[in-house]
Amino acid sequence: MGREEAEIDRLPVDLLAYIFGFIISFTDLAQASSVCRKWKEGVKQSLAQRNSMSFAGWKMDDDSTTRLVRLAYNLKELDISRSRWGLPDN
Repeated sequence: MGREEAEIDRLPVDLLAYIFGFIISFTDLAQASSVCRKWKEGVKQSLAQRNSMSFAGWKMDDDSTTRLVRLAYNLKELDISRSRWGLPDN
């Protein structure tokens, strides 16, 4: 007996990318990208489609920021106000 495909697995990658475009939490996007290869590609495509990104108020490090910005090649606006860069928590 074969494994029945779940409904969510039937969605094309471009539709997943559209849905992931509504997620603003980079933590949530990172978790979504670890679900499976298809979701990882959907997250990559959603980042590529963004023309603005905000890290306002987020604690970021150079490596994470570089990975996200590198994937967002249509990026025109980046907000880093009130961000904390590699600072220890107090």
